[in-house]
Amino acid sequence: MKALVIHQFGGPEVLQLEDVALPMPGSGEVLVRVHAAGINPVDYKIRNGSLKFITGKKFPRILGGDVAGVVEQAGKKSPFKPGDKVFAMLSFKGGGYSEFVTVKEDHLCHIPESTSMKDAAATPLAALTALQAFRKGGDISEGDKVLINGASGGVGSFAVQIAKAMGAIVTAVSSTRNQDFVYSLGADRVIDYTREDFTKLPEKFHIVFDAVAKSSFWKCRHLLRKSGTYVTTVPNKALFWHAGLNFLRGKKATFIMAKPSGDDLAIIADWMMRGLVKPYIQQSFLLSEGAKAHELIETERVRGKIVFHVI
Repeated sequence: MKALVIHQFGGPEVLQLEDVALPMPGSGEVLVRVHAAGINPVDYKIRNGSLKFITGKKFPRILGGDVAGVVEQAGKKSPFKPGDKVFAMLSFKGGGYSEFVTVKEDHLCHIPESTSMKDAAATPLAALTALQAFRKGGDISEGDKVLINGASGGVGSFAVQIAKAMGAIVTAVSSTRNQDFVYSLGADRVIDYTREDFTKLPEKFHIVFDAVAKSSFWKCRHLLRKSGTYVTTVPNKALFWHAGLNFLRGKKATFIMAKPSGDDLAIIADWMMRGLVKPYIQQSFLLSEGAKAHELIETERVRGKIVFHVI
């Protein structure tokens, strides 16, 4: 099968399209023929070595944490059968940038009717990050006020829609050019960070979700109500220090590292089927355009998501 492979850390040019062995599913796994694969900022950070303290230095490596496709092979007692259209967030080892991948059954979910393979592939990691971030922040009740920084990106665009689906009043932060887009996602208010410092807002929020990890708990603490939570997608030393003091105060600081979950993905799939959540895809690429795709994702200026079209 064809796959995008890296043999060393480096720039986009280290992504090479190669022939590799077909993976074989183990117990509790299915083999999926990949039709589309999501591309996320974490992919380029793994590729350039920024996360080698987590990923290790083992090569060759196939990146990619989001897939949508068709079940090719499944066990007799599997809840999935050949021909099923499925999507999933993969484990941290990746493997999505390929024509076939093995996936744990409890990570898989059936693709909602009328959802395209590209839309399905764009969804899992980003949407699960948003959903699990809100849970870690104490969940959202009807009428809760939520602020989302980085609302036009992959995670942020899902966060706006998921927060609204959960009943929140959403204040979103984006650049000037993305304001109309973020309003179209359902945001109640959009702050243009080029003209206004959102950390100076007078409102108090149940959750401040820093989907792009560009701010900090210290800067955002004034935005939180007494029992509010600041959640970021990338921890640092300061965040760990503040999190260590959570037991001493009402306002909390934490971070989210999304975990694959077929059950959580089923919740998102239901929202998608009901029209409450929909991915926005800025551009799609062939696997042979791996370097070009990574050049774009590395700008961190993608509106919504980008994906690989595999079939």
